[in-house]
Parts: sequence; structure tokens; C-alpha cells
Amino acid sequence: MTEESRDRQSSFQRVTEDVLDLFELQMQLLSVDSQAAKRKLSQAIACGAVAVALAGSALTVLMVGGGFLLSELTELSAGESLLIVGAAFFVIVALLGWIALKAVGAASAAMSESKSEFAENLRWLKATLVSPKTSPRNQIRRESFSDEDPELRRQSTWSGSTHDSGQRPPVYPR
Repeated sequence: MTEESRDRQSSFQRVTEDVLDLFELQMQLLSVDSQAAKRKLSQAIACGAVAVALAGSALTVLMVGGGFLLSELTELSAGESLLIVGAAFFVIVALLGWIALKAVGAASAAMSESKSEFAENLRWLKATLVSPKTSPRNQIRRESFSDEDPELRRQSTWSGSTHDSGQRPPVYPR
């Protein structure tokens, strides 16, 4: 194995290690964020279930009873009393629904960090694989790719020019 292929393999191993480290960190972040999202989603489901229960069963009985009570205590008719009580209960249901909606939004926001980190990691991986010499990691760690690498010199020398015969230079195997 030549020095050049050993350096290339070493660089590839470093990139592979970095990719594996990123994958491991991404999975840990996803695990933590999903636990937080699960807790917040549980709260949203609980508030939603209470809102549905109120709107479905108990609301009807309370509305009718409250309407008749209001009618007896005031000079309002039974119909007017029932409408007032019904409107009051729907305000309560709307408030509980709004709380549930906010909790669902908070649960989805808990996953946004994982999503943005994953997107950033994919951008880094793409940049590293497409152009390892210019990736941010290798701009800091120049030892990953030596300046004496003849393949990189050959690519940069021939990148836009043509060979004497008017054709592009041959591609050398890696």
C-alpha cells in the first residue's frame, strides 16, 4: 500500500468516523426530543379529551339544568336562559380546545431542534463528500488532506483546461 493510498484511506476513515459520530449524536438528540414531545402531546390529548367529554355528554345536562335554573331566578324565559347557558359552556369548550391546540404546537416545536440538526448534518455530509478539501471540517483540519496529494493537484490543475489534444485529461483511478 502506497503512502498516497494510505493517506486517502486515513482521510476516508476520519470522514467515516465523523459521520458515525454525527449519526450517534443525531439519534441521541432525536431520543431526547421525542420524549419531550411525547410528554407535551400527552398533555394535549388529555386537554382534548376533557374538552370532548364536556362538549359531548355533561354539557347537555348542565346546559339544560342551568338554563332552567336561570329562568327561575330571573325574569328571562326558558329559551333565553338556555341560550345564555349554552353560549357560556361553548366559551369554556373553546378555551379548552385552544389550550389543547397550543400544547400540540409545543409538541411539534420540540422536534424542530432535531429536524434542524439533521438538516445541518446532511448539508455537512454532502459538502464533505462532494468537495472534501473545502468542507468546513477540513478547512480547520488541513491535516486530513495533504497539499502534496498529487490527485488533488491534478484535479485542480486540469479542472477547467483541456489537454494538448483538445480533450480532457484521463481520469486516474483512486
